[in-house]
Amino acid sequence: MQGKNICVDLRNDSYVCGLVNAVDGFMNISFENAVYCDPQGNEFQFEHIFIHGRNIRYVHVSEKTTILSTIKNELIKKKPAVPSKPPEKSRKAKKALQQHMATVALIKSGNAK
Repeated sequence: MQGKNICVDLRNDSYVCGLVNAVDGFMNISFENAVYCDPQGNEFQFEHIFIHGRNIRYVHVSEKTTILSTIKNELIKKKPAVPSKPPEKSRKAKKALQQHMATVALIKSGNAK
């Protein structure tokens, strides 16, 4: 929703409408050219305003926006690169694995102490 105008209802019955500048993983939203309307109906204009995610009750998304395709596009953009080969294990890890495998072999054969 970055770069789009949205309206956000807050928990104290006020709301903010404006251009979304940034959103983080905690749903904190930074607006530009926003209008804040308090519960009494007074409107205040802000060049920049930051809303904590814990204060958000509801985010109004435009009917023109298809939310599923937007989420899919974001997931594709942020998909981590797949390494070409798995990381090499340390000598200590390899030795421990060999010892564990030997113990398992002893248990299966019934020769465990």
